[in-house]
Amino acid sequence: DKADVRSLSDALVGDSCRRIVMLDLSYNDLRCSGCTILSKAIMTKSCPLKELTLEKNDIKEDGARDLANALVTNRELRTLVLKGNDIGNVGAIALGKMLVRNESLTVLNLSSCSIGNEGGAALGRGLARNFTLEEIELDKNSLGSGGSDESFFSVGVMTNEGLKTLRISGNGLAATNGHVDGVTHSSWGESIANALSTNSTLLHVDLSSNALSDPSIIDAAASLDSSIEHFDFSDNDLEHVSIETQLLLSKRLMATTTTTIGMELDLSLNPLSSPPLGRLADYANLRDYLALLANEKTAVTRIRLMVLGFGGVGKSTFCRAVTATKDDGQVFQSSLTPVQEWGVGRLVDWAGRLGTSWSKDAVRLIFEENITGQDLTKLAISGGGDDNGNGIFRPSRILLDLCSSKYPSIDSDAFARAISALIAKGYLSTVGAVKVEGTIDLGERTCSLVDFAGQVEFLVSHQLLLSSMHTLCMVIQPAPSFGKPDHRHFGSWDYWSKFLSSLGDRRRGSLLLAVSQLDKLGKDVNANNKSENQAKIHAEREFSSIKGRSSGAISCGNPLELNYCPDSMAKTISSIKRTLSKSLDEVAHSWWVPSSYELIADILQCAAKQKSSNHELPILTKSELMQEVDAFCKRNPDCSSLLTKIKTDAQLLQRAINYLEAVGDVMHACDEWLLIDPIGWFSAFLAHFIKDDLAVSTIQVDSTSLRRQRGTVNLKDIVQALKHEYKSPQQHITQIMSLLCGLELCVPLKTNEQYTSSMENFTSVSYIFPCLLPPLMSQSEMTSCGLMRSDHFSDISAVRGHRFLEPSGFIPPGLFVGILARMYHQLEYNIMQPARMWRDHAVLVLNNKKTRVILRCDLDNAIIDIIACASENEQLFVGAAKGQASIVIWLVHLIKMFLRSYSQLNFEESWLCPNPWCHGIGIGDNAPSEYRGSDFLLSPTMRCQKSHDCNVEGCWRFLGTGHKLEPMKLQKGQMNACKGCNNKPVFTLREKLA
Repeated sequence: DKADVRSLSDALVGDSCRRIVMLDLSYNDLRCSGCTILSKAIMTKSCPLKELTLEKNDIKEDGARDLANALVTNRELRTLVLKGNDIGNVGAIALGKMLVRNESLTVLNLSSCSIGNEGGAALGRGLARNFTLEEIELDKNSLGSGGSDESFFSVGVMTNEGLKTLRISGNGLAATNGHVDGVTHSSWGESIANALSTNSTLLHVDLSSNALSDPSIIDAAASLDSSIEHFDFSDNDLEHVSIETQLLLSKRLMATTTTTIGMELDLSLNPLSSPPLGRLADYANLRDYLALLANEKTAVTRIRLMVLGFGGVGKSTFCRAVTATKDDGQVFQSSLTPVQEWGVGRLVDWAGRLGTSWSKDAVRLIFEENITGQDLTKLAISGGGDDNGNGIFRPSRILLDLCSSKYPSIDSDAFARAISALIAKGYLSTVGAVKVEGTIDLGERTCSLVDFAGQVEFLVSHQLLLSSMHTLCMVIQPAPSFGKPDHRHFGSWDYWSKFLSSLGDRRRGSLLLAVSQLDKLGKDVNANNKSENQAKIHAEREFSSIKGRSSGAISCGNPLELNYCPDSMAKTISSIKRTLSKSLDEVAHSWWVPSSYELIADILQCAAKQKSSNHELPILTKSELMQEVDAFCKRNPDCSSLLTKIKTDAQLLQRAINYLEAVGDVMHACDEWLLIDPIGWFSAFLAHFIKDDLAVSTIQVDSTSLRRQRGTVNLKDIVQALKHEYKSPQQHITQIMSLLCGLELCVPLKTNEQYTSSMENFTSVSYIFPCLLPPLMSQSEMTSCGLMRSDHFSDISAVRGHRFLEPSGFIPPGLFVGILARMYHQLEYNIMQPARMWRDHAVLVLNNKKTRVILRCDLDNAIIDIIACASENEQLFVGAAKGQASIVIWLVHLIKMFLRSYSQLNFEESWLCPNPWCHGIGIGDNAPSEYRGSDFLLSPTMRCQKSHDCNVEGCWRFLGTGHKLEPMKLQKGQMNACKGCNNKPVFTLREKLA
């Protein structure tokens, strides 16, 4: 109590305590009043204290202000620890003013003190005029929130000449600090980099657990002129470090001379693509990798070109054109003709691409029986239609007889389906993502191609493959679609460029735009012959617009024109190669790797080809990889010495695998298994369940089956589908399902309340693939499914809603189904059920079926809504005493944690009007329908710490503290009446609606 503190204060200035130089009062209840009493003692010249620790004493701004006033005149105290006290900006401002005049303090610990941007700036101004402070700790504050003043670095750290230790982890420092009261804040990267470049006294710097991505920060720390000896930059958003800086770091991290200052650098938990260590770039791994790079660096000579666009734009045609040899020119030109005019050779090429165990016999059948395009209708005949009016084809008597007598390995039903789909489309389409045979020769470099299918079901797996920065991407849009909003391919460039942008930053020059089907412009030419010119004008305008917002990803001056007419073919191919060479130079000019890594990539590719020829899954263990490396070394005794070392050093092997995983050559499936060349494998896997001309498995899912199966696939069917391509796939099904579940492409189907949520349960009977869920077609589907009958909404009076809006107008199609997968896996049994899930909606049932939560995704408007409904406010609460919160706030927190993997997206958040009428509830007893009220924009009062882990904190079990980590407040001027119901909303659950 006050009396005890007063007695202690009196003792400190008395003769009996002259020898007391260290006082630790941590975890008491000093509060502001006690702090004020203690400050009076510190102010006296007779106080002997050198070190004062007041951690966790419930000291507020007034107490901090009194301490600051006392330290203005104190000349003895060297260390002050206020960690864990809520002094806020006001307290920090007072301490900043104190630093200007104090001449004794050397250590100041203000970690977890609720200091925001304003307080940090004040401390920076104090640092600029202080000459004694050597260490300042500001961990777990919010300097990156509530403002954009970067004075702490641009004024304080830059000009201070005595600071040796700076700790500022977990402060929400970001590349862009988002929106506060409608204002977008600027980047911290430049200020930090300038400060580290200028300051010559810093030895220890901790910037971990922020959201910084600017490589110039690492450039500054790596400089040979830098004094920094320990730099923790872990758990940020850094994606690449220039090759020049990597080579400088190799000198700093392995310094053995007195002329170079050594440094320990931690870049772990960053999404690093260069150096290619991913999230494993701790000091040891980084040092060893850079040592390899310095000793045997080699320029990258191979890269992938991802060919993108919706179905029917000419992706496969482009791939065939650029990989065709001179001798194949006539064959290529013939491939542009309609299916009915195809010859035997073209059909042989088509059958060879079916990718089944009987593909070779299908090729033999077509060749030996002299089958042409005109003969296809004799092999597959109509067998009626499905519930949606789609034609169903079956094998003709001719095909049945041929298969039974001469070609018994052919699955006649599957072959007939493939033939009928080819006839219906009139062209050869891609299913999933197909690695194209052949490469583009670009002199010293080669470019391989991946042809991506345009079907929406595949866009989820495409996200996994397109996020790599180690690729070029080309988006194709047909010429007739420009300037014609009613054309089915209108806006393709815009859609795919936004898709790629949402997945992460792209290297300069890595995105190309191309125009196809130029020959079709002449079909609508009017008397003035204007259609071609108009299409070009619209294409040029759209190209300029997209290039302007691409942040350098598009560097070429014009889109590629893909004209395959015989007279223009040579010019087109020459233009393509010239543009690709320029882009590859820009992407890979500073991309160097140890030469042995490229050798291992070659070894893996040889293994993949061998497995393909043997119809084996492209999966192997690390020990099998070692056997392949050993065999290679025996065949090539002059291979690099490092490759020999890799055979006996598990860490060297793992670093090579990390690199190969970063560039898309392999992917981990469980700890010891590797999936070779995952580009295309996931899409090819999904192709077994999506109907198309090359998907010939027996379990293709048409639209009717899709709704009936609700995205669930039986494990037996998965194995059966894989048997069409591979021998004995059941041997590796555990590893395959482990990989798919780990990537959240699917989740094990829960069957009872005893279901274990462990992701080790990969032998589950069935799996849910959220990307295969049907879209919600009408409101009646929601009200009629299971527990979502309309009578459940007849007495709804408690409604709360939260909205995520991406201002760019685009969110990746895989984002929402990823949320569904995460929630279905983590939430308690029966909260979510496949019968209440769609590709764009889901219904959660909680609190003994008294509460409904609608999750809704509107891709067209880039919106995700969470709407909770109940008959009473109390039914919208969940959790135990320490974690009780609105179900909406709790689910919002879980979604925010998921959105961390989409760092390029910058969602605005809003509360929705709580009036049931604004959600369409009570109008004909309907379930929530289209929202018609206002959006009430929010701002964060503090940022969630990046170190927060929902699993550790128990957020998934309704017992977490997640909702306390990121409180939101209404932006200024947002408490107006709702435009829908004209009422002033009440958002808290403790108050009654007006």
